Amino acid sequence: SSSSTTTTTTAPPTGAPPAAFSEKIRKRIRIVKPYPFTYATFAKGRWTNRTILDVYNSEFGSYPRSYYEGAIRNGRITVGGKIVSTDYKIKGGDELCHVVHRHEPAVAICDFEDKDDNDNGCDINTPKYITVIHEDNDIIVVDKPSTVPVHPCGGYNFNSLFHILSDQNPLLRGSLHNVHRLDRLTSGLTIVAKNTEMAKALGQCINDRKGCYKVYLARVKGKFPLNAPVEKRFLDEECSTSETLLSPHISNGEWTIDSDKFKKGDAATSIWITNNRGELKTTTEGVTLKDVFQSRIDPKQLENDGTAVEIPVERNGEGSIHWLHLACPCEITCHKNGVCKAGNGKAAQTAFGVVHYDEETDSSVVLARPLTGRTHQIRLHLQYLGHPIANDPNYGGEMFFFNDGGRKMCEEAHEKMKQIDEKNNASNNDDSRTDSGARGNNNKINRPYHAISTDVPATEEEVKCINQYDRSEFKSFLEYLEKSCVWCERSKGEEDRAVLEFLARSQGIWLHALQYSLNVDGKQISYSTPLPKWSYFQKEV
Repeated sequence: SSSSTTTTTTAPPTGAPPAAFSEKIRKRIRIVKPYPFTYATFAKGRWTNRTILDVYNSEFGSYPRSYYEGAIRNGRITVGGKIVSTDYKIKGGDELCHVVHRHEPAVAICDFEDKDDNDNGCDINTPKYITVIHEDNDIIVVDKPSTVPVHPCGGYNFNSLFHILSDQNPLLRGSLHNVHRLDRLTSGLTIVAKNTEMAKALGQCINDRKGCYKVYLARVKGKFPLNAPVEKRFLDEECSTSETLLSPHISNGEWTIDSDKFKKGDAATSIWITNNRGELKTTTEGVTLKDVFQSRIDPKQLENDGTAVEIPVERNGEGSIHWLHLACPCEITCHKNGVCKAGNGKAAQTAFGVVHYDEETDSSVVLARPLTGRTHQIRLHLQYLGHPIANDPNYGGEMFFFNDGGRKMCEEAHEKMKQIDEKNNASNNDDSRTDSGARGNNNKINRPYHAISTDVPATEEEVKCINQYDRSEFKSFLEYLEKSCVWCERSKGEEDRAVLEFLARSQGIWLHALQYSLNVDGKQISYSTPLPKWSYFQKEV
């Protein structure tokens, strides 16, 4: 399917600490105009001998049952390109197609900074999308903005990193391959392969974890790590020598210990502290969580393995560098919604160090070095330690943490959409149904409260409204598709709907992939990005 995109600028606060910048920060967002799209899939084994209505109603959750009844009846859902009845029983090898009028959420693609109102150095017409860190014949390394998924998934297709990079450089179209995961709401360094051979080599390196080191930056609530559960710290007798925690067999976050505290085969949950060389620092030595909080790491001076370049004590004044390590299993509790939790599941291990602390916002910027790569691992581990990412609402944070401007814009966006709904409903009260397919008294917008685009499933009221249309009433299938689209109904009369929805959503969390080091064919390569703006608490940092 073809589509067209537009870009626009908006000026919501991006959540930088209040004292961090006097500059105005504006975001350029990318909007994809709605377009016809076909979701095609071959019948899965568990679908055979079940009715097509039953399968769509139980396996897919964007619409209620009444929608699928109408979609099958009017040919939006077909089998092998043919219209079937709702009681058609699926056979092995059947190709099921669902044609929709696809609405993609807007995404942020870059920022603009104006130092003052008279500074014309920022040209908002410059077609800059994604910052490229490195590019050669085999890979392209970029600084991915938050809100952008790496590859097409869920409600995102053209507004994915792969498509945006291809628009930015048409020579890349069709040649990009995924190497590693990075959550949509997470920003930072992303490595993309240009051919299958390199994708396989890099993927193998990451899976083997040999010579592969990742460093993230996060901004969390409180004085990290003073809220951590000290009862989970290894006792001296359980780890009396440094070798106990540093031997090679625990390099993947898994090891065996002799203790009555754990059942055989369980993934242990434990905390310990090391110095920058990885040597264990015990309670006997008087090293506490406060020592971790008081040490400081310069994120601009990191070794390839993610450890810090030591700052002499006489300059630091707060002691040598300490790292807090957490081993805590993670699991996905709901694959459909991507919900995860810590405490059970697969073994996972992360090391954390403090960059700095801001008293005004009571938040810390920390470095995170994950030894394993579980889904949402860093977010879960920080939540477990009592220091969630400050603006991560899914795991203990607040979407608009110390960002009253962003919260106000979100509320104003919702109020604006509500006013437009009320205006349209009032103007439609006296309409009457005509042969062209227009609706009369039922021509009402029934969007659920605070529903934004496809984030909230369609309701029975909305489906009842669009099911009044019959395909035979329209000259073309595209016209019918647009008229019977729930998401078009939600957006009715709103030319700037995509911008309003962008302001109403989370514009990313304070988690940033800062540095990746990989060993490819015996050669160690390392890439890093500039520090994200939210990591600054003072101008000079």
